[in-house]
Amino acid sequence: MNQNTQKQFDTIIIGGGIVGAGIFREQSLHDVSCLLLDQADFNSQTSQGSSKMLHGGIRYLENLDFALVFEALKEKNLWLKLTPHISKEIPFFLPVYKNSKWPLFFMRIGLFLYDFLSVFKNSPHKTYSAKKTLEKLPGLNSKDLRGSGMYFDGIVDDSKLGLECIYDGINNHACIAKNYKKVIEVKGEDNNFEVVYEDVFTKERESAFSKKIIFATGPFTDQVMKKLGFDWKPVLLPSKGTHLWLKKSALPLNQAIVLQTNDGRIIFVIPQRETILVGTTEIPLDPSENFLNIKPTEDEIKYLKATLLEYFPNDPVEDADILGKFAAVRPLVKAGQSSSKTSRHHKLYEPKPGVHVIVGGKYTTFRKMAQDLNAKIFKQLGVPHNKKLTLSPLRVTSIVKNPFEKNVTKGDIQKILQDEFVVTKEDLISRRLSLPSLDHLEDKELKEILENIKLESFRNPH
Repeated sequence: MNQNTQKQFDTIIIGGGIVGAGIFREQSLHDVSCLLLDQADFNSQTSQGSSKMLHGGIRYLENLDFALVFEALKEKNLWLKLTPHISKEIPFFLPVYKNSKWPLFFMRIGLFLYDFLSVFKNSPHKTYSAKKTLEKLPGLNSKDLRGSGMYFDGIVDDSKLGLECIYDGINNHACIAKNYKKVIEVKGEDNNFEVVYEDVFTKERESAFSKKIIFATGPFTDQVMKKLGFDWKPVLLPSKGTHLWLKKSALPLNQAIVLQTNDGRIIFVIPQRETILVGTTEIPLDPSENFLNIKPTEDEIKYLKATLLEYFPNDPVEDADILGKFAAVRPLVKAGQSSSKTSRHHKLYEPKPGVHVIVGGKYTTFRKMAQDLNAKIFKQLGVPHNKKLTLSPLRVTSIVKNPFEKNVTKGDIQKILQDEFVVTKEDLISRRLSLPSLDHLEDKELKEILENIKLESFRNPH
């Protein structure tokens, strides 16, 4: 059926981040007709604001949250296998100092447990003396250094993984995805819903109809449910995280490193994409704040720079070393009765028959989150649920996987504009080409092409 004329669906999924993309893909693989709507670009908010990792969450071991770590490690190793074109396993170093929260003996136990929970599918961990650590990490602060642990996790192009799940999903012509469509109203009852949505640019409105409604709106969930008039009690404690992209020359670092901060957090410093990624902060937000396209603050940038200076005292990061910065909001779920505690486990809600809401979770576990929700949806629709379908490789990959490893041509850009849901210039540069900024690009010809592209050429008929 034509993508622009289909109006009736089994489900309508509101929210095109990584979780919505996972739900969409699995429904497509099960021949469940579905419409995916996002008020911005797909994977442009929280799902592009991560630390670009597929990981088990080694810090959750100290909370004894073994089930979450086990699940995340299983998913990490699955996606490393399925998407080698946009992900890979790399070593991470954890320096240990005299006053570190985790002493070296505890580190050894923790890293063994981490590998054990991966069913030893992680590459094996190692521990190093202070001398060997400084050989591996030249420039690291040597004062009171006791040694380090080294373990393996994955890095990933976070927005591309979600986009490719959507590209995979639209192989089924009964499954349609639309970005820059803001949901205005949800009407009707179970098995007979109407969703009214508006084009963000033209303000034109359309309606679509479905049996079930799914909200996968991440940190926007409480706000969206309230605006649409649902009987909904807030379930989130939103938290802001900021990252920096640094020039490769800013730090004497060729290995990923995990920094323990004075306030009990950890900061990842990861050389990738010909630069160094640093993050993240964790700042509680007012739930009523506008989370769309949230920006870093100067205080957060100073916090990250100060942490780096503690570990690399001879290499202070200057403003000129910062190529780019970004922020996003974690959709942390309230744990139990306490409003001050949060959980990284996901939760499912059904505020009225046929309306399903999924919140929380970790980026790495998005496939499992989608499965848990779809199990309920498929049961209600009478569709057999084959959990093995999503273990298969993606049928479609991005036109340009990594612009740093490929000579991107005008033809590539034209094909991206035609096939990859580009609406704005930022969609193309940031997510379809995975460029944190044009300053990252050394290809002068491509840089000139991107600088001179006219915005009006980006309106897409999808």
